[in-house]
Amino acid sequence: MSTAAKSPAELIADLTDQVRLLRQDVGNLTATATTKAEAARLRASVQKITIDALEQNRQIGSTAAEMSRRMHRDSLTAAQEAAGQAVRGLEDQISAAANHMRLEAVKGRQQALYSFGGGLAVFGGIAALGAVLGIVALLLIQGRGDAHAFGRNPGLFCTSAGGERGTMASDGEPYCVFWPDQK
Repeated sequence: MSTAAKSPAELIADLTDQVRLLRQDVGNLTATATTKAEAARLRASVQKITIDALEQNRQIGSTAAEMSRRMHRDSLTAAQEAAGQAVRGLEDQISAAANHMRLEAVKGRQQALYSFGGGLAVFGGIAALGAVLGIVALLLIQGRGDAHAFGRNPGLFCTSAGGERGTMASDGEPYCVFWPDQK
C-alpha cells in the first residue's frame, strides 16, 4: 500500500471487496459447520477408532512378545542342534584318533616284543648256563662242604651222619664214633 491517501471511491471498493470475502468465508463455514448431532457422531466415531487402535496396539504387543519367545526358542533349538552336530563330529574325530593310537600301540608292542625277544633268548641262555655251572660246582664241593661243617660241629651232625656220640672219661669232652661194620 502506498503512503498516499486513498480516495473515497477506492476506500469503498476496498470495503466492498472485504465484505464479499467475509461473505464467502461465512458461506464456507456454514457449509462445513457441524450440528451437535453430527459432532456427537464424530466424537463417538473418534472414540471407537481410538479404542480399536488401543486394542490393535495391545494385540500387536502380544503378538510381538509371542514372536520374541518363539524366536528365542527356535534360536535355542538351532544352537543345541548345531552344538550336537559339532560334538558328534568331534566324537568321530576322537574315535578315529583313538583307533589310530591303538593300532600304533599294538605295532609298538609287537616291535618291542620282537626286539626284546632276542635279548630274552640271550638272557635265558645265560641263565641256563649259570644253572648248569652252579649244579656242577655244587656237585664238586658238596662233599667238602659237608665235611667242613661236620668238622666244625661234630656233635650236631654225628647221629645224622651214622655215628654214635660219647663222652671222654678223662676230661669229659664229647666225641663222635663211627664203627666200620655195624651188625
